[in-house]
Amino acid sequence: MIFGKNAGLMLKYQKAKAKMVEYDVSKQEYPHFPLNSNELSYPTTYVLSRYSECIIENNHDELKELELLLITTAEYYDSAFKSKDRPEYDWDFLLSGASAYFLRKDFGSAKVLAARVVDLIDEERSPQKLLTNLYNYLLGGVYLPYLRVIDTYERINNFFLDYFGKGKSLEALKSNLWVYRNEIYENGDPDSIFYVDILVAVIIVACENSPWSLLPSSSGIPDEEWEPYLQGKMSIKMLWPAQRLIAEKGLLRGESSIVQLPTGVGKTRSIELIIRAAFLSERANIAIIVAPLRALCNEITMDMYKAFGNDVTINQFSDVLQNDFWNFFSEDIKRQILICTPEKLSYVLHHDPFFLSAIDLFMFDEGHMFDDGGRGATYELLVTHIRQNITSEQQFVLLSAVLPNSGDIAQWLFEDRGCLATDDSIVSTPKSIGFSSTQRDIHFFSDDKSNEDYYIPRILRVEQLKKLPRERSNKYFPDLSSSTDVAIYNAIKLCHNGGVAIYLGQQRSMKTVFERIINLDKRNYDLKALKDNTNQAELSKIKGFIESYYGSEHYYTKAAELGVLPHSSNLQNGVKLVVEHALKNKYVSCVVCTSTLAQGVNIPIKYLLVTSIRNGLQLVKARDFQNLMGRTARAGIYTEGSIIITDCKIYDNRTNWKNGGGYLWNDCVKLFDTKLTEPCGSSILSLVQDFNIDYDVTVSGEKFIDIVIDHLDERDFLLDYAKKLEKAYLKANPKRTQNLIVQEILLRQDIISNIENYLCLVRSAETLVNDSKKSAVDISTNTLAYAMATKKEKELLIKVFQKIEENIQQYSVEKLSRYSNAMSGIGLSSLIEEWIVQNELTEKIYTETELLSVIAELYLQICGDFRYQEHIQSVCKKWIDGQTPMEINNKETIGIAEVESLCNKRISYEMNFLIGNICDLIEVDEENEEQVDQRNLLTLLQKKVKYGVPNMTAISVCESIFNDRLLAIELAQILSDANIGTDKILNMLKAHSEEIFSCLDSYPKYFKDRLSVLMK
Repeated sequence: MIFGKNAGLMLKYQKAKAKMVEYDVSKQEYPHFPLNSNELSYPTTYVLSRYSECIIENNHDELKELELLLITTAEYYDSAFKSKDRPEYDWDFLLSGASAYFLRKDFGSAKVLAARVVDLIDEERSPQKLLTNLYNYLLGGVYLPYLRVIDTYERINNFFLDYFGKGKSLEALKSNLWVYRNEIYENGDPDSIFYVDILVAVIIVACENSPWSLLPSSSGIPDEEWEPYLQGKMSIKMLWPAQRLIAEKGLLRGESSIVQLPTGVGKTRSIELIIRAAFLSERANIAIIVAPLRALCNEITMDMYKAFGNDVTINQFSDVLQNDFWNFFSEDIKRQILICTPEKLSYVLHHDPFFLSAIDLFMFDEGHMFDDGGRGATYELLVTHIRQNITSEQQFVLLSAVLPNSGDIAQWLFEDRGCLATDDSIVSTPKSIGFSSTQRDIHFFSDDKSNEDYYIPRILRVEQLKKLPRERSNKYFPDLSSSTDVAIYNAIKLCHNGGVAIYLGQQRSMKTVFERIINLDKRNYDLKALKDNTNQAELSKIKGFIESYYGSEHYYTKAAELGVLPHSSNLQNGVKLVVEHALKNKYVSCVVCTSTLAQGVNIPIKYLLVTSIRNGLQLVKARDFQNLMGRTARAGIYTEGSIIITDCKIYDNRTNWKNGGGYLWNDCVKLFDTKLTEPCGSSILSLVQDFNIDYDVTVSGEKFIDIVIDHLDERDFLLDYAKKLEKAYLKANPKRTQNLIVQEILLRQDIISNIENYLCLVRSAETLVNDSKKSAVDISTNTLAYAMATKKEKELLIKVFQKIEENIQQYSVEKLSRYSNAMSGIGLSSLIEEWIVQNELTEKIYTETELLSVIAELYLQICGDFRYQEHIQSVCKKWIDGQTPMEINNKETIGIAEVESLCNKRISYEMNFLIGNICDLIEVDEENEEQVDQRNLLTLLQKKVKYGVPNMTAISVCESIFNDRLLAIELAQILSDANIGTDKILNMLKAHSEEIFSCLDSYPKYFKDRLSVLMK
């Protein structure tokens, strides 16, 4: 046995010491460690040395035996460096740790340690120095100079550069390696002998993963076709395990696949390689990447710009559901990447059935949306439609980090025409899980939540705060009963180590946290660390930018001055973009966020401080929580992330079953276990399943479907039914004030509308393309819902699809086509048609203000009562005039948070969608200029409502450059032209670049960086 029986405990102690350093615990307060973890230095040295020798000897059997020990070795060296108890060996710990990580193919962690060792090695011509340089070339993109050839050392350097930079001299590199190894063995000191074996092993592993050999062989594309890319500075220097997996599974040859891999293992590079191979092989001219959020689409767009430069045309569709995508296609454009949301792609396919055949490669990122409420139904029907209509020559790739039943979904999606690309050995950067306690400690666990790994003692130091005027009672911080206090305390304590995110379960908690931080500042609590760990000049610009939206007295502005920024769905879009950019570039170190952070935005965070494991009344889904965890410790930035539960009750009451503490502990623990992650379901399937109102009351799915079928053609029936159910429930349960009845049934109404709209599409498209008619049974049995359903659920699904089909047969193909285009159910579409006739939209000439007024009335009729209905029209007018939340708040009797919710959800999303419905349902005589002008006014109004800007130029900036209202309006003023379209906006900005960049000097760096990339 290489490691003794106490090796596991020793490693835990070493990790505990590293955590003590992270938390600035004085050595006098360290707990007593009964074992000396330093004793691991000897066996780990042996493991690393022997593992290297096995690679050199091609001894696969012993390599397998040593693999698990190599993980311990890597983690030990990493923790030994972080512990700071033997600083004279720092370079050795770093280089040995980087080597152990590299040889176990955790290239991201190897990159982190190798970058830190560069300046610590004094011997310029040692194997250690050469090894460090090679790591930073392969992993960090640090280019090495060719050396004047004098000896073997320099020959290896030069042949290495020849092979990895030009694809030449591989045999010369290998032969000189053996010569160099022999020279060191004859003349070198023990350290050099140790590291020369590692050097040889590392180069062998690097060559095995070289793109020069793997990309041509796995893609079937000749070397010379790959050569221009591989010789470029931005090329991949080595395939990481995730990229090697997609190569081995045939994705570079055009194989369709579900790629199920953890977050942070090289997905962006994988997407790039799949697209690049498709273009080089001439299998594809147009690729489309579909992502669920506009923010993620923005990020992917920038990644593709950086990867492909001017070699490929890159276009991001707008989010607005209107026909603004035609100009992306031209015979002059040979290779093109399109980026959009699922809703936009669905809209495009509804309006142009032939669009599907123009796309050669479909890539769906964050592809686990099948059970995401109403969106899930749209998503499933979109994927079903593509699945049924693409040819074997078209490639379909769906990527997700949290799809535990990916095999079942792959079977449904591809049958035997695709594959599943997954590998349990490919793991994301490790996470330590900590639980705060009222004993002022943090307790850390790994795999076994019944067995604590170690704890950090007395980390939470409670201090008395300065009293404010007229206060008599003493105030303290942190209040250990407050999860937000504990989170804020940890953020202050840890922000010097890396990015910190305070996660909140609900949007409304944002105000509480920010006001607490501001209150602490008023009471002279030391918040200096938050501001010290920022780029002060950039923070000043960010604070000024936030102030322009929210005013100087708003808690976002005041907190920004202290170094803490917000991130949530209701935040002004430009502010969100600036915050993401600031975190990525480490201009700030602390963010307070909601679940938006879990949805794919790649922000480098080291610590996630979780204040609640609930979203409102419900426990957060394990899948969503693990996606959130994936935001921490990005590969290549950190070697470990920490998730800390700041609600002390969860740990302290873990054994108290009488008061429910044991159950809460178990619920919390399950969130961290990937084996217990809920399988991805289907929103359409939920339509026929029972649903719980509370622990005692369940609504039968079968009974619900019977009611739906009996009353499907009655407008608003389901809303009335929901209200009756709710009334009966509250009468039987008078103590209950909250329930999910109306919410659940209205969700099912949305799903029915989505199915209805999809059947309208199928029926109208069949006539258009002369396709054979598919029955409702055919359509329903091709859904994921049907594939997952029980026998009884299958019957109910077929029944409801048949009833919906029967219901739409009374309409003409022309009407069904219009209803399909409107992207809504027949009930809403027919209501809008009646409204168009009643308001004489094709006869009367309306001004924009008049249109806004009548549309607001229609919106209120459709959406029903809500708190701020009397404000909807006036707020909408101010919104499209470009007024900020602060300005609207000053003129209305509602708060800024309510203004944001009203603008972002009600106006920018729901009312924008309604105007899109009207545009698609209005029948215009193309010969009648007045009618055409009226429709054009409607489509322009739709975009104004979406982006909250007053003219076409500002819209074009929001759609094509950066989606920020204030800056878009300012740039439109600089250009002195209110009518510049999206196809011309970039060239117009280039023509005024000096003035534009001068304007951007006072804004956060995001805007200048983004525009610089677009202008290249």
